[in-house]
Amino acid sequence: MEGTCHCKAVRITVAQKPEFLVSCNCSLCHRYGTLWCHYTPEKVTVECEESATKTYKWGDEMIDFHHCTSCGCVTHWTNTKNHPEPRVAVNARLFDRTEASDIKIRKFDGADSWRFIEE
Repeated sequence: MEGTCHCKAVRITVAQKPEFLVSCNCSLCHRYGTLWCHYTPEKVTVECEESATKTYKWGDEMIDFHHCTSCGCVTHWTNTKNHPEPRVAVNARLFDRTEASDIKIRKFDGADSWRFIEE
């Protein structure tokens, strides 16, 4: 699957369609309106100029949220040295809606319990 930011300066390709997407309610993801799919770094290719994304980290500084410096879209996050395992999360809202429409969405309580909320 391939996705792009709005201006197409950042192009992200994932090796396989995710089993599910994560809707997190933490203070940042709630504001971003993202749907995350998680991978190990070798399963994700991010193509862009080095200056095409800017990062933001907060709290425990375990992850860098990347956004396009041109159009502002939140594209993905990468772990920092403070994170225990190598991970990349891609904002699935960058994918074509028809490609992602049949993927299950799981709600994650990142605001309080740090657990999935199963309905």
